[in-house]
This record gives sequence, C-alpha cells and structure tokens, in this order.
Amino acid sequence: MIRRTKGKMFMVLAVLVLSLAFAGLASAAAPKMIKQDGVEFVALRQAAEMSGYMVEWNGKEQSVTLTYAGTMMDDDMMMDDSMMMDDSMMTDDSTMMDDSTMMDDDMMQAGQIIKVWIGSKKVTVDGKSFDLDAAAMIYHNSTYVSAAFVTKYIKSAV
Repeated sequence: MIRRTKGKMFMVLAVLVLSLAFAGLASAAAPKMIKQDGVEFVALRQAAEMSGYMVEWNGKEQSVTLTYAGTMMDDDMMMDDSMMMDDSMMTDDSTMMDDSTMMDDDMMQAGQIIKVWIGSKKVTVDGKSFDLDAAAMIYHNSTYVSAAFVTKYIKSAV
C-alpha cells in the first residue's frame, strides 16, 4: 500500500477543486447554445445581458423586449478638451455621405430597443420591422434565438 502524506492529498484536492472551478467559469462565460434543424440557437437573456441589455418578458404577448443599457464611462475614460475636434478639423458639405451610400434597412446592425416574439420570425429594432431566418422559441423555460440574430442585432460587449 502506498503511503500518502497530508500535504500531497491537500495538493491533489486543491488541483481537483481548481480545475472544476475553472471549467465552470469557462462554460458560464459563453451563452448556452442548442442546435435544431441545422440552426444554432442562443439563450437570448444570457447573450443580451452579457452585451449590456436589460431584458423584459411579456407573458401576455409572448414577447421579449431588450433595451440597451450600455455602460457609463468613468472619469478616467473621459476626453479632455485638448482632445476634442476643433472647427478646422470639420469636413465641408462636399465630402459628406450622400443618400446612395447610406445603409439600407436590411443592413441595419445593433439596436437600442429590440422586440422578439416567440414562434415568430418577426423582430422590431428601434421601431423598424425585420424578418429573421428562424423563429424565436422557448426551450427549458428560456427564450432562444438564432445565433445570426445575436450577431446582427445585439451590440457587442465592449
């Protein structure tokens, strides 16, 4: 029989506990995902809250409203007046972007207020209506949306 010292047992237990803790942290950092009919779905609340959105469920409408809360800059991140743009740096009207180079509605990205309905491919982003590639659904009491929806309409966490 092999004799083990208390120190060795403690080290083995410590390594085991730390490895389990780090595995749990790694899985908690990424939103839950499921795959159905070849489409990857992401847990909406988890993805939205990670990106700074407030999430509100409306059971009567079977809808989820996301409101971008953003993050406030602290005083260390604020620009001082010397970094501000002065009038000599402004462009004249001839270099302004004309309407033909503006993004159309289908190219719109990331919204301040997003509303999704369960079982529907319809979504509104800042009051404009768009169609999704897959309908939002409920799975184990959580709302799931396509990964493409998250990429296109939810602001990335900074």
